[in-house]
Amino acid sequence: MLIPITLPPGMERNNTPYDTPGRFWDMNQVRWQSSSILPIGGWQRTTGTVLDGAVRKLFVYRDNSNQRNTLVGTDNKIYADQSPYVDITPVGFSPPGSGGVSGGFGTGLFGAGTFGTPRAVSPLFAPYLFYTFANWGEDVILTANSDGVLYYYITATPTVAPVAIVGAPTGNNAVVVTDERHVMAIGQAGGSGTYRRIAWSSSEDTTDWNFASTTNTAGFIDLNSTSPLQKGVKVREGILVFSLSDVFLVTYVSLPYIYGASRISDTQLLHPDSIATFNGKAVWLDREGFKVYNAGVVSPLDCPILDDIMQEMDPVYGPFRIHACHNGVYPEIWFFYATTGETEANRYVIWSYAENWWAWGMLARSAMSPAEVYRYPYMGASDGNIYEHENGTSAAGMPMFQDTFAETGALGLGNGDGFIDVNQMLIATGFGFNSISVTAFSQMTPEGTERTFGPYSPRSDGYTDTRINGREARLRFNAVADGPWAVGKVRADVANGRGGSRR
Repeated sequence: MLIPITLPPGMERNNTPYDTPGRFWDMNQVRWQSSSILPIGGWQRTTGTVLDGAVRKLFVYRDNSNQRNTLVGTDNKIYADQSPYVDITPVGFSPPGSGGVSGGFGTGLFGAGTFGTPRAVSPLFAPYLFYTFANWGEDVILTANSDGVLYYYITATPTVAPVAIVGAPTGNNAVVVTDERHVMAIGQAGGSGTYRRIAWSSSEDTTDWNFASTTNTAGFIDLNSTSPLQKGVKVREGILVFSLSDVFLVTYVSLPYIYGASRISDTQLLHPDSIATFNGKAVWLDREGFKVYNAGVVSPLDCPILDDIMQEMDPVYGPFRIHACHNGVYPEIWFFYATTGETEANRYVIWSYAENWWAWGMLARSAMSPAEVYRYPYMGASDGNIYEHENGTSAAGMPMFQDTFAETGALGLGNGDGFIDVNQMLIATGFGFNSISVTAFSQMTPEGTERTFGPYSPRSDGYTDTRINGREARLRFNAVADGPWAVGKVRADVANGRGGSRR
């Protein structure tokens, strides 16, 4: 009798695979489309020579001639892609990799050191050092919160370093260009030096920051935030401004105030780069879980693997390495973080906002830019390399199929009262049947040793001959070759078994 095995797309993890019936338990380098499993795309290296430092920001845009341009911020320098990448770091610029604090008593995790011994200076505790880039027409305005200066980059002279904007305030955490053509500094130190100010230039003028003038539109607002402002991102209704503890919506209100701000939510932000925007919305990860902004409202975003993410995230480097981005080729948001013992982000989590499923995998990437003005998303690595993703089926020319799999929890083929035999499966591959294998695992008792059956190779007609025996079973689909493939609906020929040990 053919029994359909229907598992919803995405991942869920309870205590064990057998405590996660009817769901996918683990995977790497796969996604879902219309309930079918597919491998994620490969990537190609774009850096002939590695850059000086870990890649922390990628900004891809098009100029007035519709030519693609890429700016890169690393721990140490700023680069422009001129095939090869050219160093355009401004003189005197303080990059994120230059930061740090003085260490001392109480620095780091509780119980991690000896009582009474001050901690050494470490760049680890330079919290939330990051870049922001924003288009001013075809040119770019940028800053890093380690430096605080607003810089202007002229695309027409691509190898010339950005210059500090004359008249602009210093001591800024981030920058955004509004739809009304104001340069807005986020977390500007202001007169009190508390970094709770948003300040903006006069419209259409990057150099006019005269807040006392009655003939321009420059101005500022000191927000009632319980922590310094960190970053602003554009959403459909205006600018979403984040501190480590608050979320504000800044909207255009016209003369005489120009902009107004309202506090719309609490947050416990892990990192300003954990915020991703898509379709006029925003999503981020904070210490309470994932949050999504839509149409003026911040709501929790349910994630069935949140506990696993938080448990395996490194307690020190995890929050310092989180970054998130819209994929663009697919309706997905990718989050990266460092797992326990790692100092750089090595794990990704995917949220499909179109189909509302979650997946994860292992991939070491330190920055990402979406496929919005270019057909591929870009990702940077801590070794100074940059890659075009969703491009091809290899890992920069190296095979990637060995690490590509999707593994289920218990399938519920039997109720555990008796033994079952599975002698054949019908797998709807659609294409690429010879690029995958299927392995089965079964148990005789809930605490018994798990037995392995296979791997088995699907035939061209869709049938897969198997010899599986046990009280319960689960499956693992492995790629055996690089290339396109898909796994859709699975049916199993299940019969009453005799409790043997056939393999």
